[in-house]
Amino acid sequence: MHDVILAANQTFMDTFSKGAETMGDLYTTDAIIYPPGGDAISGVTAIGAFWKGAYGMGITKANLETAEAEPAGDQIIETGNYTLYGGEAVLDKGKYMVVWKQEKGSWKLHRDIWNTSMPASTPAE
Repeated sequence: MHDVILAANQTFMDTFSKGAETMGDLYTTDAIIYPPGGDAISGVTAIGAFWKGAYGMGITKANLETAEAEPAGDQIIETGNYTLYGGEAVLDKGKYMVVWKQEKGSWKLHRDIWNTSMPASTPAE
């Protein structure tokens, strides 16, 4: 199972770094993402638009490092760490949890949540 997830994550990272144009295709038709600081987003069209927007805001690369990938019935639960880059600069680091589900013969992200491990910025006084 671990190798399947590593390959799927490589596809995620490659797709994102090429402009995030087809990110929605990596998710199940009824997928939901839970981005930090915002509401849940559901459906491949809205999820694709979210990732294209993130790329458009200057996040040019995502690095995913799987810590665990455990089977759970017909799904796989993955935990790991991420780093987001703008060019070579680290923009964010944190942790994530993904529930993977097979759809049409491919493992796709079904539920996706992540949050930062970086300290909160304080408002300037």
